[in-house]
Amino acid sequence: MKKTTLLAGLVLLFLPFTVSAYSIKTDDSVYVPKSETIEGNLYAAGANVTIEGKVTGDVFCAGQAINISGEVAGDVICAGQSISVSGNVGGSLRAVGNSINLSGKVSRNVMAFGASILSSASSSVGWDMMTFGAFGQIAGNVGRDLYGGLGQASLSGQIGKNVNLNFGQQNKKSDKPALILTGTAVIGGDVKYTSNQEATIENGAVVKGEVIHNFPKITAKKSGANGIGWWWGKIISLFSALVLGLVLISFWREQIIKITDLMLKKVGPSLGWGVLALLLTPIAAIILLITIIGIPLSLILMALWLIAMYVSKILAGILIGRSFLSNYWLKQKDSLILAMIIGIIIAYLIFALPIIGSFVALLAVLWGLGGILLALKNK
Repeated sequence: MKKTTLLAGLVLLFLPFTVSAYSIKTDDSVYVPKSETIEGNLYAAGANVTIEGKVTGDVFCAGQAINISGEVAGDVICAGQSISVSGNVGGSLRAVGNSINLSGKVSRNVMAFGASILSSASSSVGWDMMTFGAFGQIAGNVGRDLYGGLGQASLSGQIGKNVNLNFGQQNKKSDKPALILTGTAVIGGDVKYTSNQEATIENGAVVKGEVIHNFPKITAKKSGANGIGWWWGKIISLFSALVLGLVLISFWREQIIKITDLMLKKVGPSLGWGVLALLLTPIAAIILLITIIGIPLSLILMALWLIAMYVSKILAGILIGRSFLSNYWLKQKDSLILAMIIGIIIAYLIFALPIIGSFVALLAVLWGLGGILLALKNK
């Protein structure tokens, strides 16, 4: 029950609801100049996404390099390799990437998942900031709480209330402390951290509450559905699927529509062909390996097989989203990107459920594989 509640909360976390007006921009490079104002939501996908203008709604974006220096009235929800936000965000910022840099102003919450999470001295977060990653450097101001899980953190800004960070056991042999409070840090409440090492609190740092050091619990290594690692993996998987979905729609929109139409019209044949593809492809690859001269073809076949299985779940999600919009959201029924966002979120939340989730994920793979084969067969 607890997990179901958390999963339902993720829907509210990632799904932008204000869709009465929106703009879709997909290209190798997406650019919104300072002179441009986007009315409503902006959905952007490209290798480089640059937003210097104004967006009156939410921004949902995916790309390799994302740079937002303009003004966004609503939320910013982005996934990419490098994400930089130097403009003003009227709502919340939710970002997943390798490198996340915040130097602007976020009026509400920040949720950042990345290898490197940096907030400069010029940045400010109105409410709470949650961070999960390898390294976090928080030099800006946070209005309320700072919490999450990091490998190492340096705090030099002002935190309005409490700090609660979990560093786990990975820093046991490290020469550097897991948590450093520099001389400019001001913490309005308690500093609570979990680590094998003592925090370094430099002269001049102010902690108005208590400093509470908890040591990690020594338990047998196992993956738990309630652990940070489990949730981190699920969130990364969800964002990866959304990014891939945007890429697929950007380059193969018509093909995606045809494949999902076939999946819906021919459910039985799709599942049947999916079973054949799932079982026979590895056998064919092994036969090719035995022939020696067929080794390159075998490797290519297996690579395509793995890619097709991953894409199959994306296709199933898009089909779910298209059905949802057609039945419950008639005004937006032709928006394939919106259908993809809604469908993938719904599908991946179901996939995360215990026992039944794995079964549904397998059906999605079979269904999508069969749809791809039917489309190729018809073509």
